[in-house]
Amino acid sequence: MYADDTDISDASSATSATVDSDRNVSWLALFSNGNAAISVMLTGGVAIHALSLRVVATVLPSVVPEIGGLRFFAWTTTVAVVSAIWGAAFAAPLARSRGLRGAYRASLVLFVVGSIACALAPNMGVFLAGRLLQGWGGGLLVALAYTTIQRVFPEDLRTRAMVLVPGIWGVAALCGPLLGGALAEWGFWRWAFWIDVPVAAAVAMLAECSLPRSTAPDAPGIAAQARAAFGRLALLGASVLAVAIGGVSGGALSSGVALVIGIALLVTLLQMEQTPDAGVTRFRLLPTGAYRAGNVLGAASLALALMMGGSTAIIYLPYVAVATGGYSPIVGGYLSAIASLTWIVAALGSGSAGREWAERSMVFGPAVLALGLFLTGCGLIIGSFVFMALSVGLLGAGIGAAWAPLGNLMIAHARDTERDVSSAFISTNQMISQAFASALAGMIANFGGFADPALGSIGVVSGVTWLFLSFTLVAAAALPLSIMAVRLSSTRQPARPLADTVALRRQGGVGLKVRASGKTTSSPAPALPRKILEVQRS
Repeated sequence: MYADDTDISDASSATSATVDSDRNVSWLALFSNGNAAISVMLTGGVAIHALSLRVVATVLPSVVPEIGGLRFFAWTTTVAVVSAIWGAAFAAPLARSRGLRGAYRASLVLFVVGSIACALAPNMGVFLAGRLLQGWGGGLLVALAYTTIQRVFPEDLRTRAMVLVPGIWGVAALCGPLLGGALAEWGFWRWAFWIDVPVAAAVAMLAECSLPRSTAPDAPGIAAQARAAFGRLALLGASVLAVAIGGVSGGALSSGVALVIGIALLVTLLQMEQTPDAGVTRFRLLPTGAYRAGNVLGAASLALALMMGGSTAIIYLPYVAVATGGYSPIVGGYLSAIASLTWIVAALGSGSAGREWAERSMVFGPAVLALGLFLTGCGLIIGSFVFMALSVGLLGAGIGAAWAPLGNLMIAHARDTERDVSSAFISTNQMISQAFASALAGMIANFGGFADPALGSIGVVSGVTWLFLSFTLVAAAALPLSIMAVRLSSTRQPARPLADTVALRRQGGVGLKVRASGKTTSSPAPALPRKILEVQRS
């Protein structure tokens, strides 16, 4: 009946996943029956971090002339990204030890303190410290959004709720450059950080009022757990930091060495995660089976990682549009924002789909992404801005179609004790893959002549073209993994005839009431596995 009958959590989760996909639930349910405040709260938390990244990237050229530190310019983003990954990885232990309310309090305090430090920064040192705290708090907030969805929303709303998160990132991609550009032009760049304070206060009030008391702490204290997880957190941070340093260096050799070191440290972390801590309550940073293609969660996480990594190539397009096409920075910025828009549209479609269409979207999503990357590379070769814009839209649609179904699959097939870890891992996985892909992208682009001053604009176009064509293979590699995740998920689900059965307790076994063709019959079923106590009606 199940591919692996040794894990009851996988079996029950697969059943729930089937039920979730078959039910026809309105999007309005996210904002009714007491869900409105929670939906606004979790999207507000994500919006703070997403808008901050977009706005800060726009105002940074105005920051350096006032506080100095030009040689540390690239570190303003690197520090925030590394600390955000650290925060996302620590979200699940924090939520389990302090509850969702306590976790949101800590996250918002970190983010607000970091924003105030950046707003008051007299020099680059203070500014970088503020960015560190901002990234840490922001990473927690994004990961906690997925943890909140997993804990608070019922199965039939979970996929739709997950669409809200990339939707907020899309809105930030559209509004962030406009807001940041206006503040920078008016000379009010510090207000890009002051504005975070009242927004964070509003999110904190919603968290206190909306999160149910059932999300109270369910583990004994953060101190012992933090000590147990600190080594693994440090290893994860070192892995991403090594890759980030290689990316900042700009050299192909240094980037390659840093990428190898980062991968080695990440592999070491995966091995450590399989070894329990003696005598200490175990808090995992990564769910069991992560990045292992032989199980549903592992195949889905690898597919998402490759898809997000492949999409990283898009960060080079604004520079190409400005440096070689003669377009304004705003036009260049909104070229990449097209992908965010199509991501949202495709995510809304896949979130509304039934089970069969959700499975199909998990398969054709990577294929559409790979096609979009390939066509964007072709657009660079022929020099057509319109063709590139259309191809970028295809790229975003591919990610959006597969994102929520694959993420929901990861949560559904996690162990019962690791649901929080699995939900937070959706965000951590995205950030890790983007960090590693950024370093690889720098290597490929520079190899193709992107940074060669002797080649000029020809080198820029050549390097980015090589990048898109190479990352087409990265995205294509996600296709077999998505197919594997869907097939493994199907083998772990109960057979379809059992979808309309309800288990009834009887002496001497389990009785089944079966509904078929409008008739209801009852029969004993002592041969059923002992683990199956109830099969939910779809």
